[in-house]
Amino acid sequence: MASVQPAQTETKADERPVIYVTGFEPFPPHAINASQRAVERLAETGLGEELGVRLVVEVMKVEYDYVSKVVPRRWEELRPKLVVHVGVSSQVCTLTLEQVAHNCGYNRKDNCNSVPHKEICVQDMHLYRGPREHTAVGVPHGPGHLRHQQGTPNSKLSSTKSTDAGRYLCDFIYYTSLKQDKSRVAFIHVPVLEKSSEEDTAAAIAAAIKCMYRQVTEKDSKVAEGECVVNGAQG
Repeated sequence: MASVQPAQTETKADERPVIYVTGFEPFPPHAINASQRAVERLAETGLGEELGVRLVVEVMKVEYDYVSKVVPRRWEELRPKLVVHVGVSSQVCTLTLEQVAHNCGYNRKDNCNSVPHKEICVQDMHLYRGPREHTAVGVPHGPGHLRHQQGTPNSKLSSTKSTDAGRYLCDFIYYTSLKQDKSRVAFIHVPVLEKSSEEDTAAAIAAAIKCMYRQVTEKDSKVAEGECVVNGAQG
């Protein structure tokens, strides 16, 4: 099975904004992880070319310790414009946009048969932001919204929102990134392959990312404009 290699530093400088997307390896009871299959097909959607960005895709191990070490490192290395974590859920039939991540309650063992120390995601109290974190990124949800995103006529999945990411690696990776910068992080739960093909799921993820990227870019532009006005007034 093809796998996506971890993000690496390129020898030639690439000034394009980075969109960093992750999926997960298989874990019980998912012998095939739909999130892995879908994110590995994102490049085929033409997302990077359409948005003019560098699309970095990585499949994560289903291990708490691995995620807690790798994700902050990727933030430092890539300085991403947008981060979208993707996971699978047998309970969903649509693209499910998680709104909240949790710091505590991780008592389910990972693929290494381990749980985090004290079942907590963020141990460092200097970084601790409370028991929950909310994303500041969103997309329109409901039937048809993703299908109407410009350039993605093949998106067959609708979208919905959720406030329970599951207290496992999905929730864990989400909280880990939200503590870095909640203004540019999202988490998407996707259906199992029996409910949606990897091609359809990839198309729906691409549609959601386009909406998120426009939102983040607009916010960043407004912040930059505000800083210019302040600096001009001071000058």
